[in-house]
Formats: sequence, structure tokens, C-alpha cells
Amino acid sequence: MSGSNNRALSPHIKDRTYLVKNSLTGPADSLYKYLRAAIARADHIRFLAAFITESGARLLAKPLREAAERGAVVKILTGTYMNTTEPYALEYLMEKVGTGLTIRSYSETGRSFHAKAYFFDYPEDSEVFISSANLSWTALTTGVEWSYRLRKSQARQDYKEFSQEFDRLERDQSVLVTQEFLREYERARREQAQK
Repeated sequence: MSGSNNRALSPHIKDRTYLVKNSLTGPADSLYKYLRAAIARADHIRFLAAFITESGARLLAKPLREAAERGAVVKILTGTYMNTTEPYALEYLMEKVGTGLTIRSYSETGRSFHAKAYFFDYPEDSEVFISSANLSWTALTTGVEWSYRLRKSQARQDYKEFSQEFDRLERDQSVLVTQEFLREYERARREQAQK
């Protein structure tokens, strides 16, 4: 690895294991530190998370804002399956990360949406963490969650299939999260909770 690449990684990586390890089984080796290091150097960031909680939003808002401020494209595709995503978590991310962030919600009804994957594109390569972890503080830090990192340079076709499927879901089966979307979703959650 070149010296310039090491300098780009060093502020967020205390353990060089990040550079070589692909299988993560937490909680001793949590996904969060890998996501934080990847966010710090990626040009294009895409998160696919079945649900997002306020705790997860608070954990990642600052690094995502820093990425957006340096010009990285940041996209999140989440869902409202079982009403688990917290509306305030989405609102918080929109407010704190700013206009560099696009959030969309899976829109197909009658089908479960439970995928989790975290994509990062760099000038020299790309990688995706396929994970059991949603965007919550517990899942990303102390929970028993398994994740596997797949690098495009080492498994080009596999990476391509995951990446293209993310793009298809975003393009064909999602809606933009807006303030109006959040109001409607919050209303639906309240109605469901009262049943």
C-alpha cells in the first residue's frame, strides 16, 4: 500500500487489521470501526439498511457529514417494513448530514425488506460489507452481528451483482424520503401502535 494511502487511513484506523480482515463476528470486532474508516476515505457511499434507529443515526451522522462536505456522494436506502425504522432517525440524518445525503425508502408492499449492505467506492477499488447489522448503535458496536467484506478487485462479478441490485432497488422500488414522507410514515406508525 502506498504511503499516501496510509496517510489517508491513519486518522481513523488504530488497528491495521482493518486493511486485511474480511470476516467480522463482533462484538469484539464490531462493524462500526470498519464503516468509520471506510467513510473517511470513500468517494461514493451507499448504505442498504432494513431499518435505522436514532442511536444509529447519531453514531454515523458526523462521519457522513464530513464525507459529504469533502464531496462524497452519500446515499441510504432503508425501509419501513414492520415500522421498525424510526422517523426521527431519518430526519436527524437529513438535518445533520445535509444536502449531500439522499435517503430513499423501499416501496414495494407485501414483501419483506431485510437486507443490509454497506458500499464504498474509492479511487483505487470498491468494497461492500454484507452484514446482519442494521443501522443501530447496538448492532454496529456491541451486538453479535456477522459481516463479510467483499472487495471488487478480488470478486468483480459478485461485487457487480450486489452493486447493480442496490441501484435497481433504488431506481425502481423506492421513494424519496421527504418531510411529507416522514409525516405520513409517523402517522402510519402511530395507527399501527394503537391497534
